[in-house]
Amino acid sequence: MKRKIAVLANGWNYQSISHALKGIRSVTDRLNIDVFLFLSFAAYAQSDSRNAGENAIFTLTDYSEFDGVIIFSEMLNSTEIPNLIAKKLVSKNIPAVSVGLPVEGVDFVGIDNFKGMYEMVDHLVKEHHIKNPVFLAGSKEHPDSNERIDATRQALAANGIELKDENISYTNWEYLTAMADAMRYAQLPDKPDAFICANDYNAIAACVGLNKLGYEVPKDFIVTGFDKIAYAETFYPSITTVYQDYEKIGYIAAWQLMEKVEGTSHADQVIVSSAFVKNESCGCRSKEDAEPVRHDFCIRAYMNEMEGFVKQNNSSEMIGSIFKGSTYEDLKNNMLDYYSKTNNFAGKDFYFILDSSARKTLISSSFKIKQEYTENMCCLIAVKDNKAKYLGDFKRKELIPNYKKGDKPVVYTFTSMHFDDNLFGYIVLSDAIDLIWDTSLNHYMIQINYNLEQYRKNCKLDEMNKALRNISNTDQLTGLNNRFGMEQNAVPILTYANEKKKKCAIVFADINRMKHINDNFGHLHGDLAIRTVANALLTEIPEKWVGIRYGGDEFIAVGECQSEEFVQNYIDRMNANLKNQVDSMQLAYPLTISCGYILTDPESGHSLVDYINQADSIMYIHKQQTYEDEKDEQNAGTIGTDIKSLDELPHMK
Repeated sequence: MKRKIAVLANGWNYQSISHALKGIRSVTDRLNIDVFLFLSFAAYAQSDSRNAGENAIFTLTDYSEFDGVIIFSEMLNSTEIPNLIAKKLVSKNIPAVSVGLPVEGVDFVGIDNFKGMYEMVDHLVKEHHIKNPVFLAGSKEHPDSNERIDATRQALAANGIELKDENISYTNWEYLTAMADAMRYAQLPDKPDAFICANDYNAIAACVGLNKLGYEVPKDFIVTGFDKIAYAETFYPSITTVYQDYEKIGYIAAWQLMEKVEGTSHADQVIVSSAFVKNESCGCRSKEDAEPVRHDFCIRAYMNEMEGFVKQNNSSEMIGSIFKGSTYEDLKNNMLDYYSKTNNFAGKDFYFILDSSARKTLISSSFKIKQEYTENMCCLIAVKDNKAKYLGDFKRKELIPNYKKGDKPVVYTFTSMHFDDNLFGYIVLSDAIDLIWDTSLNHYMIQINYNLEQYRKNCKLDEMNKALRNISNTDQLTGLNNRFGMEQNAVPILTYANEKKKKCAIVFADINRMKHINDNFGHLHGDLAIRTVANALLTEIPEKWVGIRYGGDEFIAVGECQSEEFVQNYIDRMNANLKNQVDSMQLAYPLTISCGYILTDPESGHSLVDYINQADSIMYIHKQQTYEDEKDEQNAGTIGTDIKSLDELPHMK
């Protein structure tokens, strides 16, 4: 019987896990073993609810069906998760190996962060005479980061130098935080002479921040990293770093696991050394030596960019084709239609699997989506041998419907479909290491997850619209009053206010560059923009005011108001609400509004339409000013729309 093992990892460590999988496959391919890779994209910088949705992929199976499990524990951005998983594995006597962090009850493959970091810091003191370094750490609780701090502290102490507490900054592995911290330290009266960083991303961020201040590395500051990512070699300057051989680590972990499965294991702990790598950022490597690597990188970068445009276009076409309806049946039929004609993952098996709770909520909003996987799944689409099929219902414990162990070993990658901690299901791809390496799998999942949530909202809105179809004064897309509703509900507000000698506010809002959204992203996104703005208007609208959809992308709010400050506050809140929605949705285009308002005069005798026209005119002035401000911010050398060839493009200086 053909064996299979599970591997648990984090996709943000895409280079490390790609190398590790290569090492694992050198064992599993030889033994004809399938690998099931459960991949999360949780990160410290993300919300707890979003990370919960990502990490749910580790709860998809109980691992009883596997011969063994490899946990890349140091990648999971959590010490709790690997311990919880290991506890379950031990209770069921499932062989397991933890890579990076020691976990009770399972074998351990450790990475010697200490040795390489110690050697590098010792080199900085003895060869470059640093005396006042800063350490840009990861997170306070991360064992790898703390081990690297400890190695730095001991190497400095051995040379009579203290690593001051105030010179340790915890960045949570965030690029912008590392950049800001480096810039802050560089502007202190007692400037550091070196930035020792917990990883290469922090090091690159520090270099960028220092460059913004006009400093040069290593002339003004030495900067070092850790991990030896691809960018460390190709960055200007190339980053002095510490190398962890993840291909070797993956090989050792897989071989150790199989020995444990066979009962022939001779060691429950193996430590893999790290190695110090000299580069330009400490002044030990010449630019001439680094240039060949950067030369090749530039060629590949251009090629990847061009291929990226094709992928982006294919992805936009896919999203537009699949998510153009507003019912479960639409989604099901659209997926089958699209993948019967096109395969974004040519040559790979692909499964789009919907959880039963998610399917129910697409059918009726009365069903609530779950925060944990249910026992029943539905495969909306399976692409195998480039043929697309709807496979329908199956039990979750199967993981892949109709899975059969083939003659050739395969790596299946599982990623969670979710919005925050609401679970939609999961995606399965065969032999997708290349998609992990170039981050396209991550980008694909971000798009799918966002559009599924919007589709769920579309289904709910469609259900509401059907219920409101016979209510003639309601705009079905937004739930706001239509023009008939304006006559029924807004005109009486003005009439009553005039009788009581009170003022009303008439607010006119219009979406900026709506035509650009429709033309470039499709009318589904156009409708989304309208609904999003309407939601902001209605959520923040004062009590007893009336919201109206006046035209395609024009909105009106009407209500009693005695001061301009009150109405301006409402507009500010509406804009803030809109910005929060847009930020959370990660739209590919800006979504903003222009507003104009007017306070009525009870003695004037003007009609509501008269005031609307005045507010519209004021709004138009604001819109024009917004466009002028945007033009002023643009580069003077704007590319004309009549350019017909690349030769006509302006050259970069």
